Amino acid sequence: MDELVKKARQGDKKAFTELILLLKADLYKIAKTRIKNDEDIYDVIQETMIIAFNSIKKLKKIESFKPWIIKILINTSNSTYKKASKNKIISLEKVEAYSSLNCSDYDNVEAILDFNFILKNFKYEDRIIIILFYVEKFTDKEIGKILKLKENTVKTRRARIKEKMKNILKEGGQELYGSIG
Repeated sequence: MDELVKKARQGDKKAFTELILLLKADLYKIAKTRIKNDEDIYDVIQETMIIAFNSIKKLKKIESFKPWIIKILINTSNSTYKKASKNKIISLEKVEAYSSLNCSDYDNVEAILDFNFILKNFKYEDRIIIILFYVEKFTDKEIGKILKLKENTVKTRRARIKEKMKNILKEGGQELYGSIG
C-alpha cells in the first residue's frame, strides 16, 4: 500500500483509485456508524475521495495514509450528519430497513446483525471507537489521534462499551430485543 501512496502523492490517479478500492469496505463501515442511508454514505465516501485526492500531497507520512483518510471521512460524515439533522428527513431506505432484513447471503447474517447491534445500541462516539479498534485494528493511541481524544479517554470509553455489551449479552439480549413472554 505504501507504494500506491507514493504514486498517488505524485499525482497518479490510477494508484489513488487502487488505494480507495482497497479501503472501500473499511470506509463504508466507518461512514455507516454516523450516516444511515446508503446513498448518503456513498456521497460521503465520494466527497472524502475528492478531498483526499486534492490534498494528498500534504500527507506527511506515507504510512499514515489510512488514519489520515479515515479522519477526513469522519469529518465529512459529521458534516453530512449535521446537515441532515437540520432537515429531519427520513429516507425510504430507513423505513424499509425496519420492515425486513434484506440479505441474500445468509452466511453473513451474523456479521450483519453484530454490526447492526453496534450501530443501534451505542452513541456515535462509542460506535466509531468500536469500529476503529475491533474492525480496523487501530490502537487506542491511533484512535485518539484520529478522533482528537486522549489515549486514556479512548481506553476508558472502550472498556465502558465492552462492559455494556457484556451486560446486554448476559441478559440474553433483552435490552436489545425486549423480554419474551
